[in-house]
Amino acid sequence: MNTHSVVELQKKGILLHRLVYVLLLLQRLLLQVLQKDVTISNTTMVVIVVGTFFVVEEVSSFKNYFDSVRYVRILRYVECLLSAVMMGFLQLDENSEASIIGLILLFMFDLFLSMEVADKDKVFSFAGMVGVPIVAIIIIRMSISLDYKWLFLFLDMIIIFLILFFEGYLFVEYIGKKDEKIFSQKREFDEVVEKNENILGMQNKLKKTNDQLNVQRINLQKANQQIQLANDEMIAQAEILHYISMSFDLAKISNQITDSIMRVKQLSFCGVYIKEDVYLNKHASYVIKTTIGQLYQKIKESLPEICDIMVSDDIMELTLHDAETAKVPFLQNVNINSVYIKVLTKDEEIYGVFIIGDSRRNLFKENMSFYNAIIAQYDIAIHNAIIYGEMQQMARKDGLTGINNRIYFNELFKECIMQIEKDDTCLSVALFDIDKFKLVNDTYGHLAGDEVIKRVATLLEDFISQYNGFVCRYGGEEFVAALPGITLEVAQPIIEELFDIICNQIIHYNQYEIPISVSIGLTSYPEICKTPDELLKRADWCMYYAKEHGRHQINVDDGSIERV
Repeated sequence: MNTHSVVELQKKGILLHRLVYVLLLLQRLLLQVLQKDVTISNTTMVVIVVGTFFVVEEVSSFKNYFDSVRYVRILRYVECLLSAVMMGFLQLDENSEASIIGLILLFMFDLFLSMEVADKDKVFSFAGMVGVPIVAIIIIRMSISLDYKWLFLFLDMIIIFLILFFEGYLFVEYIGKKDEKIFSQKREFDEVVEKNENILGMQNKLKKTNDQLNVQRINLQKANQQIQLANDEMIAQAEILHYISMSFDLAKISNQITDSIMRVKQLSFCGVYIKEDVYLNKHASYVIKTTIGQLYQKIKESLPEICDIMVSDDIMELTLHDAETAKVPFLQNVNINSVYIKVLTKDEEIYGVFIIGDSRRNLFKENMSFYNAIIAQYDIAIHNAIIYGEMQQMARKDGLTGINNRIYFNELFKECIMQIEKDDTCLSVALFDIDKFKLVNDTYGHLAGDEVIKRVATLLEDFISQYNGFVCRYGGEEFVAALPGITLEVAQPIIEELFDIICNQIIHYNQYEIPISVSIGLTSYPEICKTPDELLKRADWCMYYAKEHGRHQINVDDGSIERV
């Protein structure tokens, strides 16, 4: 973490510090009023210490002292120690021990964020620097008063120390693994760049070769035409390379490539077929350009079959001329005399087929370098799209279930609200919570709990997608489903059917059979909610109402429910 990030984190935490200080002071004042055995001197000292923290941080923020990481570290360390002293020597009321421990944790966490701990060895140093003085203060206080509650406080501080140590250690280890993954992805990207440079080098060699051949041509007109064609090819390739470097949208890249081929080569048709699930695309992709109107649909219908036949016959490339073109079913009774078909592969995996054809004879017997270069560029585009898709998948999907995570759901939900307001339509939202999920974890283990969560997530996504809806894992064992354009009356039987499907599931894990039960809250806009912003809130209220009143049920919002 760089210095700027540390400074920004500390500044953002000031609001939390203010809130904690205010609550701590209110708690202390209430104790002073409500409990007669609380001494005014202790309360005064607590108020002074907390007030000092507040004033110092406010002045530091106003004077921009937080811009110095070293100052932040010293301040947080001093705050940790003073909080420990306040716990040991000033805080004599067990009713507010938890608040002081929380204050110590706050300063310890802020100090940890400011230390820029980069490896696991430094976690030991950090934990010792913070934990040892605090524990020492408590031990000193225990030696003064042998009251048993100081033994419990000592054990509390040991727990905090262990949590800080081990969680910090795991955090640093996690960051290290993420860094390794990012480095690996960067290395792959560098390899892609190197391939692009090789293609550009090949283009330069091709230009020199064409220039040498053109000098030897007797027919100047033909030589000029070839030069112009070579230039057009290189311009087209440069445009395609530029487009590939600027975009990860494979459909647009396919359009750019086919447009360039048709423009430069003046062919009768050009088509690209990409199979489903190549770059996280759920459906096959077709881009077909033709000057013969009747061919478009025939080519689209025939490309998957052509690809399968060539793969089964172990034919990766096929050139047909004159009567041979009749072997292609959709070219019968069509004036096409030259056809070239290429099975597209990446890392020995078949991902589609490329096809071109024209009425000119013997068009593809030689000088295929342009098409080979185009196909090579297309391989790069596929590679980039796959990497981009995988990164998008990582950013948008929940790691355990594979469905949308909460961050991406918020984006989809925001776009959905904008659309329904624009179209003046409706939106229903259901919030799901797995009943007694903690009991499942405690009884069968967390891996069994994970299987329950994954099963519910799969059922939700498969079922809701049938109604053009979208779902996400909202947190822990909670899920949310959105049904755009569906009223509450229509949504209720849909959710009831889904409820029955989920609750009839049995998870077989090891020797156990684990039943599933859920509680659901359902609401809708504009029938119930006055604004779309109320949807998630009211669905949450309804869901918790269902849980509070017996679980294993659907609570449909009628507008009367309030926060549970």
